[in-house]
Amino acid sequence: MVLVAALASSCIRKDEKKEEEKQEENKAPPAPPPEPARSALTLSPTASYTIVGAASDKCLQYVGAAADAGARAEIRTCDGSKAQQFTLKALPGGYQTIVNAQSNKCLDVAGASLADGAPVLQWDCNGNPNQQWIVADAGPETIRLVARHSGKVLDVSNEKTDDGTLLIQWSWKSSSNQQFKLKVVAPETADASGKGGEDNKAAKGKKAKPDKGEKAAKGKKGGKPAPASARP
Repeated sequence: MVLVAALASSCIRKDEKKEEEKQEENKAPPAPPPEPARSALTLSPTASYTIVGAASDKCLQYVGAAADAGARAEIRTCDGSKAQQFTLKALPGGYQTIVNAQSNKCLDVAGASLADGAPVLQWDCNGNPNQQWIVADAGPETIRLVARHSGKVLDVSNEKTDDGTLLIQWSWKSSSNQQFKLKVVAPETADASGKGGEDNKAAKGKKAKPDKGEKAAKGKKGGKPAPASARP
């Protein structure tokens, strides 16, 4: 009898577990988080930007200026290098992918995590929502970068300002370590002449040299007078 009861109890537990698993599978996915209004800032798909922390005045890059997938995002003193430059590529719906100029990889929330504190890194661009960002206003002359999949914002960990401080995602709390500035670092178009600025400077700096014929002409003013014996 004891054995029969144990077997029956085991079967009931298995049935309950299967039912729980079935309910879990049928559970509706979480509703997408509410999205903030997009910033009125005009973004150019051809410009390069630095992403500068409002609290630290330091630039977003990846640890060691690495080009490898999985390299963590950090802040570091701005140096004008390609490792600190990004292009913003618009997607339907007002989202942006943020692509590093050196690695050509996208700013990514690791594992599409929804949790506060999830690491932010670079990864091969794949178009997934954890690589899509909303550029929203965050205060005077600043923006916040909101991850589409989680509704959480790019955040400098623990409100630190030291070189090498890592970036994470965190719930928006209006603090300065969640505020950034986008600064253009490359010209969007050539000037009116169709040539780059350096070419124009070089052109202005070079004066045309007269040829030998012109030198000879300038050196002779009317020529030498004829000798007396040849005069009429």
